[in-house]
Amino acid sequence: MTGPKKHQASASISGRDIFTEVSSLSKKLLTDMLVRMIESAEDYHSWSLSDEDGARVVKLIRHKQRIICSSFTFQLNRHFSEFKSNHSSPAQENGSRDWQSLGIPGANANVEIEELKNIASRYGEAFKEFDRTILKRLQACIKKSRASIYENPLQVKKLCESFQYAIDSLNLEVSFKIALYHLFADRFIEALGPFYRRIDCLMLDQGMLPDIPPARIHLRSIEGLSESEGPQALRPGKEVTLLMLLQAFKEKSRQPSGSYKNLFPELKQRFQRHGIGEYDDQIEQLNLIFKLIFEDEDLPSQIKQQLARLQIYVFITAIQEDGFLRRSSNPARRLLDAIISSEVEIAKRGHSEFSGIRYIREQIDAMASREFITVDSYAEMLEGYKHFVRENEAAVRKTRRIEATNKIMPLVKSRLNEIIQPLKIQGTPLILFQKVWLPLLVQIGLTQGMDSDTWHKTIEMVKKQVWSLIPKATEAEQDELRKALPQVAHSLHRAMRSLRLAESLQQSLRDYLKLEQQNVLEETARNIIEAKRRTRSLGEQSFNTMDDTTEFDEMMQTGVFQVPTELLEEINSGKKEEPKKINQAEALNTGEWVNMQKDGEKLLAKLAWKAEDSSLFIFVDRDGTRICEIDVNELVEMFESGDVSLMDSAIDSEKTRFSFMKSL
Repeated sequence: MTGPKKHQASASISGRDIFTEVSSLSKKLLTDMLVRMIESAEDYHSWSLSDEDGARVVKLIRHKQRIICSSFTFQLNRHFSEFKSNHSSPAQENGSRDWQSLGIPGANANVEIEELKNIASRYGEAFKEFDRTILKRLQACIKKSRASIYENPLQVKKLCESFQYAIDSLNLEVSFKIALYHLFADRFIEALGPFYRRIDCLMLDQGMLPDIPPARIHLRSIEGLSESEGPQALRPGKEVTLLMLLQAFKEKSRQPSGSYKNLFPELKQRFQRHGIGEYDDQIEQLNLIFKLIFEDEDLPSQIKQQLARLQIYVFITAIQEDGFLRRSSNPARRLLDAIISSEVEIAKRGHSEFSGIRYIREQIDAMASREFITVDSYAEMLEGYKHFVRENEAAVRKTRRIEATNKIMPLVKSRLNEIIQPLKIQGTPLILFQKVWLPLLVQIGLTQGMDSDTWHKTIEMVKKQVWSLIPKATEAEQDELRKALPQVAHSLHRAMRSLRLAESLQQSLRDYLKLEQQNVLEETARNIIEAKRRTRSLGEQSFNTMDDTTEFDEMMQTGVFQVPTELLEEINSGKKEEPKKINQAEALNTGEWVNMQKDGEKLLAKLAWKAEDSSLFIFVDRDGTRICEIDVNELVEMFESGDVSLMDSAIDSEKTRFSFMKSL
C-alpha cells in the first residue's frame, strides 16, 4: 500500500510544480505582450480620439509603462493565487459575470463596464475551447475537484480585469480609458492565440490530462483572430511560382459550377510540393471557415456554390494585406457572415424568391474579371447585397399584392355593384364608392377575408350609405333619414382615415356628400309635399339601416387599411383614360358662375362642388337648388357647343345685384 501512496504524493508535487511553472511563464509572456502593445501604440490609428488626445495617451502609457506592467502582473498573480487557494466565491461557482465587482468608480462606471463586457463577449466564443481545456489542466495540476470557468486566471474576462486594474491608477477620463480598452482588445487580446496554444501544450507535454487534445480557436462567430504571426515577405525566387498557382485557382473560380468543394487542402498540398510554407496559417484558418460553411445544412446549395468561388480571392487578400485575418473589422468575414445568416433565415422561412443569389453570382463574376481585389471590394459587395435583398423582397411582395388584388377585385366589384344598383338606376354619381368603399373592401378582403366580421360590418355600412342617398316618400322615412345622415357622414370620415387618403381628397369628398345629402333631403321634402308615393320605392328595398354604427367606426382606425400605391393603380386601371379638358373646364373653380343652356332655357348657374380630379361637377341656381350633375366629358362637350360659357361682365353685375338684394 505504501508504493501507490508514495507515487500519488510524488505526482501531486509534480502537478503543483507545473502549476507554478505555468503561473510564472504566463506572467512573463503576458507582460511581454503588454510591453509590445504599449510600444506599438504610436502606430495605432483606431483611438476614437482626436490626434492630439491620441498622442497624449501614447505619451502617458509609455511614461507609465512600468507601473502598468507591474499592476497588471500583481492582479494576474492574485488570480492564480485565488484559483490555487480552493476558496471560490459563490458568484464564481455560479458563473457570475458581475462586472460591478471590478470596483470601477464614478458616474461613467456603466460605460466602462459595458465596454469590458463587449470585449469579453466578442472573444469568448473564439477562445472558449482554450478556456475549458486550460481550466481542466490547471485543476489537474493542483487536484482541484470543482472550478467554474470564470475562475480560470487566464480567461479573457480575467485579463480584462487585470488591465482595468493596471490603468485605474492613471486617473484618466472615461473616453481615454475606453480608447485604451480598444487598444487592449486589438493589440493584446487579438494576439492571445499563440500564448494559449503554448500554455496548453506545456501542460499537455507534462502529462496533464493527456486524453484531452490540444485546443483550437473557433473562428465562425468572430471576425478574425490568428494563432500565429503574419506571413513573411515574398521571396523573389518563389513569387513567380506563387502567382502561377494562384492563377490556376482563379481560372477555376471564373467558371460557374453546379458543385462546390473546399480548395484549401489541395492548395496546401501544391504549396508544399513547391516549397512554399509561409502561408500555412492563413490556409488553415480559411480551411476551417469554409469547411463550416460547406457543412451548414441550413445553407442552400446554390449559395455554397457561389461562396466557393470566393475562396481564392479571400486567400489572395489575406496574404496581400498584413494582419487581414486578425483584423477585428475583417470585411471578408463580415461579408460571409452576413450572406450566411441572411440566406439561412430566408431558406428557413420558405421564401427562396427573396434570396440574393442573383446579386452574389453577378458580383463574383465581376470580381473574377478584375486583376486586383482590395479590402474595400468586400465591404462594397456587402452593402450592395443588403440593398439588393431589401429591394428584391419589396418587389416580390409588391408583385404578390398585385396578383392577389387581381384575383379578388372582380369578386369585390360584383358584390358592390349589387348593393349600389339602386343608385345607378336613379343616376346618382358613384364617386364615393369608387374612391372610398371599393378600395376599403378590397383591402379588407385581402387582409382579413371576405367572410370576416370586418367585411360584413363594412358591407352593412355601404348599404346604409346607399339607403341614405335615395330620396324618401314618407315623414317616418324622413325622420329616419335625418338621424342617419350624420352617422353616415361620420362613418365615411372614419373609412377615409382608415385608408389614409390625402387630406385634400377627404375634404372634397366630405363636401360632395354634404351636397348629396342636402339634395336627398330636398327631394324627400318635395315627395312628401306632393304626396308622390312610390310602389315599393327604391328606398324600401332590403337595406339594413344599421342603427348603431359604433362598431364600424371603431374598426376604422387611422391608416389601418391604407391602400398601397400599386393597389390603387390596379383599382383605377380599369377606368378609361380621361380626355384632355379644354381650358375653360380646367380653369373653372368652386363658387364661379357660368351661363348654361338647359332644356332650351338660359340659366345662371354656380359651380357648388367639383371632384378633386375634376371628374364630376355639381351646379346650383341662385336659390342654392341643384340644377345638374355633369361629368367631365359632358362639360367639355357643353363648352365646345356653347351650352356652357363663362359668365361675362354684364351677367356678373346682374349676379352681384341679385346677391345684394337677396342679402337685404
